[in-house]
Amino acid sequence: MSVAERAAAPGARRWIGATAKAVLPWFLLIIVALQFGGLRWPPWEWSQPFLSWMWSVTNGTALVLPFLLFPAGVALAKALGHSRRAFRTAIGVGVLVAACTYVLDAWVEPVVYHHALAAQGTETAHVEKFGLDTPVGIARNLRYVEANPPQQYHLSVERPEQHPPNVLRWLLHQPVAMAAFGLTNVMLGMLAAQLTVGFRSPIRRNTLFAIGAGSGIAFFLLLIATSPIPPFLRDGTLHSGVAGAWLPLSLPIGETLLLYYLVGKRRYRRYV
Repeated sequence: MSVAERAAAPGARRWIGATAKAVLPWFLLIIVALQFGGLRWPPWEWSQPFLSWMWSVTNGTALVLPFLLFPAGVALAKALGHSRRAFRTAIGVGVLVAACTYVLDAWVEPVVYHHALAAQGTETAHVEKFGLDTPVGIARNLRYVEANPPQQYHLSVERPEQHPPNVLRWLLHQPVAMAAFGLTNVMLGMLAAQLTVGFRSPIRRNTLFAIGAGSGIAFFLLLIATSPIPPFLRDGTLHSGVAGAWLPLSLPIGETLLLYYLVGKRRYRRYV
């Protein structure tokens, strides 16, 4: 190990420890809440097969990780300050977690879900005709529906050849958009921490919590509002699936640009 590497090692351990301390408690709390109540009612029974538990945890992890990159960005800013190293580290952490989120959401979760159904003796027509609900299987389904448009669209798993093409496009784009949200969220957390430097500890903590929780809840509500599935179920409307996947991202991007402007303006005033 070189002299530079030995000097950088304690710093790396510091920000890794700070990030883990900021993220892991929230991660465990949310995952447990999702399993025992949360967004699912009734909650899982203890007698559920192991693969069903694995699918639930995988699905919850893919959902939660992008939101938890906000406290990760806050921790990185506190550990590394306002520096190029902090920016590079945040980008690296964001890319790594975003990649994990995409792999879990788009590839691992459909595989685990399929094996969980198979263990219970349940098979679906979609798997038999187009494969698992991975990007490859969804793309096959989409190409078939576009080449052979049915007289009427359905969302039934027993009739995948009649799935709406806009919903299939949304299923293809949504995991990528969620990964991009995670990358944006880590920068939002870092900028929020830099903007609140100098605030008294309780005020800073509450301000950061309000920004992180508020932006996360608003983004989640936008995900629900722009999904093409409810309009289709309500009256058969085929809203754009691509726009539905990417439009919610405009909120965290706008927030990030605003905070970047405010941080720059604050630093300029400090030195003028």
